[in-house]
Amino acid sequence: MKVALVALTDRGLATARRISAMLPNTVARDIFCHDKTLSQEVLSQYKNHEQRFRRLSDIVPSLWREYSVLVFVMATGIVVRQIAALIERKDRDPAILVLDEEGKFIIPLLSGHLGGANAWANHIAQQIGALAVITTATDGRGLVAPDEYARRYRWKVEPIDHLPTVNRLLLEQGFLNVWTSYPLKPEYAWVSDEHYHFLTENEQEKANVILDAFPHLTIKEDCIYIIPPVLSVGVGCRRGITTEAVLEGITSAVEQIGASLKAVAGIYSIDLKSDELGLIEAAKHLRVPFQTFRAEEIQAVNEQEQLSRSKFVSEKIGVDGVCEAASLLGTQKGRLVLPKTKYQGVTVAISVENSVSWASGPEILNI
Repeated sequence: MKVALVALTDRGLATARRISAMLPNTVARDIFCHDKTLSQEVLSQYKNHEQRFRRLSDIVPSLWREYSVLVFVMATGIVVRQIAALIERKDRDPAILVLDEEGKFIIPLLSGHLGGANAWANHIAQQIGALAVITTATDGRGLVAPDEYARRYRWKVEPIDHLPTVNRLLLEQGFLNVWTSYPLKPEYAWVSDEHYHFLTENEQEKANVILDAFPHLTIKEDCIYIIPPVLSVGVGCRRGITTEAVLEGITSAVEQIGASLKAVAGIYSIDLKSDELGLIEAAKHLRVPFQTFRAEEIQAVNEQEQLSRSKFVSEKIGVDGVCEAASLLGTQKGRLVLPKTKYQGVTVAISVENSVSWASGPEILNI
């Protein structure tokens, strides 16, 4: 989680610094301030703690790509003009928040649910004594939207264009029907939410929300899938593999098992590939972690699980195989669902978690 705080004035910088000081220690944060509108006194006070810029348009595109939350301390109109051309879609845009320079009001401008802007607005407002101005209809009526629950549990939503219909249905009838292929523990707040009716195993056709990593090709307009990150993708590849080749291999493998690409929790390989740019960039594109394991760990799993063996790989790097063992190591309690499969320049294997609770981790209650 990375937060960028951007200010144009000395008072705005003071507010940005106040917000930064109150963020959780687990959150990485950077402050950016305009260098021509600040007093020398303020500059000298904060020169070791902020990054300066000359034009807002010089930094916003890169901040958009690098940070998951952007907090602008300036006029809303300025922010709207800066971000308009960058807006893509609900599940990829960062959370955008705007405050006046005194920190009296805070507006979640974009990605209120999936990006967490509404939750961030409430959190920051409580910390600095501001008023959160939230205009989302479900929040205004005290309802938790399904995409907000998805964010809290680190799950994804598809198809995104069905969300307005589903959220409108929640507003109109006061509840949504939920079908899940995974048992959910009682501590999940979603389970005890009276506005969600959990269906039995044979009632899937009545669902407005389906929790499953393996969505059907077509679903009705008043229904969405919530996708938990349950797939661990193990990858072996030749040196110098392109990002495109890695993504093509992973996409084909995921499609082969009938899962959603949004269900990928991470990409895993052997430590000899820790600097492989194609793997690193593929993980960035999918917005998932890339992790490698030592050869001894890989080989131990190969032998324990009696996984497929390659004489060529054994001679080259000293292990019987990479992708199957790496995919299993990427899970907490998983099983192999796609054995080693060869694509152009890459081999891919996929393991799936046995329980959604392992994949989702603890609820992110507010932020």
